[in-house]
Amino acid sequence: MELTKERLTIIIASAIAIVLVGIYAFLYRPLISQCIQAGRECKGIETEVSEAHTAIELLKIELLKQVATKRTLISEKDISLAIDEFTKQGRSGGINFTSIVPREIKAEAGSMYKVLPIDMEMESTYKELAVFLGSLEQLEKSLVTVKDLNMTSDKGKREKLDTRLTVNMYLSGR
Repeated sequence: MELTKERLTIIIASAIAIVLVGIYAFLYRPLISQCIQAGRECKGIETEVSEAHTAIELLKIELLKQVATKRTLISEKDISLAIDEFTKQGRSGGINFTSIVPREIKAEAGSMYKVLPIDMEMESTYKELAVFLGSLEQLEKSLVTVKDLNMTSDKGKREKLDTRLTVNMYLSGR
């Protein structure tokens, strides 16, 4: 059988077509199936994340209601009692307060509360600081939030921290 140009072209085209069908069947199609399956998994995970986000928002609202019913905002005359409460909490956990400076009380127009920023400097270990920050939620005489936190390790002792902290103490706006 003599190979003419036409037959050679048909054979080459057929071989290329067979190779392309093989690549599609053995490589491309399984990859597409995997992509479709991964897309389904992602949509399922997105649904779960959305549901979790909704549950977190509802839980946050419930916790705020509980905090509001448990605590009342303190008045300006009780500031020293509240500061004393959280310094005692810190000292009992090993925190060494080197400076506590209350700043000017801020009140937004029409707000139901005022905010007293308190700058603190303290020395502690990582664990003592973590326990102290976690215990701020359990204070009974005041409601405080951490506004600013700056930690540096002590040059002499690596396990010790020098911490600058600003907390906002919320006061009754009345």
